Amino acid sequence: MAIGNWLPYSETFIYDQVKHAKKFEPYVIARGLNPARENFPYDHVTSLGPVARMLYYAALPCGKFVNVIKESGSRFVHAHFGTNGALVSATAKKAGVPLIVTLHGVDVGILLNPHIPVDYLFYKRTYKKMFDTAQLLLPASQELADCLVQLGAPESKIHVHRLGVDTSAFTPFRRPERPAQFLMIGRQVEKKGFEYGIRAFAKIAGKHQDSSLTLIGKGPLQEQLQSLAAELGIANKVIFKGSVAAQLMPELLANYDVLVAPCIVAKNNDRDSGLIVLKEAGASAMASIGTYCGGLPEIIDDGRTGYLVGQRDIDKLAESMDSLASDYNLRMQMGIDARAKMEAEYDTVKQNEKLEELFGKIV
Repeated sequence: MAIGNWLPYSETFIYDQVKHAKKFEPYVIARGLNPARENFPYDHVTSLGPVARMLYYAALPCGKFVNVIKESGSRFVHAHFGTNGALVSATAKKAGVPLIVTLHGVDVGILLNPHIPVDYLFYKRTYKKMFDTAQLLLPASQELADCLVQLGAPESKIHVHRLGVDTSAFTPFRRPERPAQFLMIGRQVEKKGFEYGIRAFAKIAGKHQDSSLTLIGKGPLQEQLQSLAAELGIANKVIFKGSVAAQLMPELLANYDVLVAPCIVAKNNDRDSGLIVLKEAGASAMASIGTYCGGLPEIIDDGRTGYLVGQRDIDKLAESMDSLASDYNLRMQMGIDARAKMEAEYDTVKQNEKLEELFGKIV
């Protein structure tokens, strides 16, 4: 399995795939190591030093990784994110094994942007070669699959595979009847749309005076979002909690009633595909509000497990928040239905079995 760094909290889905592998034993090849790696113990992780990493960024075959692939008896390379797929493409070819690439969102949207950031220029130069080399491309949503076709990827190589969530880690329960506590989770960047969530909450804060909106995560827009809450007169009701360790997420979600995911397609075409926090909220029997963006409409059944609204539609977002804040039984029923959907369609064990079936066809 080829990844960037082992392992940031934002990529715990990778750890879930490693833990739940049955037919294939993963050997991880990573560009580097993340400070949070101690929370994700795994024996078979090989990373690069500074010099080797620079050569790897040139998209040349990496001798260290070739040796790992051959010595471990690996029968294919599975790369997470198109950027890592492009980097490891030459290495997989040198090792004589097939390449499979899972694409998540930014790695597709960035290629649709006419202005490519400097740190993605190597990807712009190499992604078409990755399309040619890879035997299987696994976008995490149908929207991403459509974008890949637009970019010239062969349709015969594309298969939508939705990432799962460990439903066994989340205990569904009936939350107490209380003023609705809203929650937004993620990096504070443009595509998360947190600005619109705050503006919508400001519209209902007077009616629901004991409700609050909590933001989990950090990012470059935090000061701007805090200033917005103050400007709207709701600074005392909008709580910024910073990052929370992945293993604490089940306990954290129990303290909230509605997850709000006001995602948008950012100016650089970045967007979310299969939003993991939405699946975790559903697994904990929590109602959600999302937007028609990326893979969100595949996770939320509008009117049954939550609500879907248009991107940047503050009024509709506020209406949905008001509806769930006003009707305890409604949000409880939506939570129950969300849990059932996660068990049926997004359980990580079931999704891993489907993934390994795809691997088996390739090898």
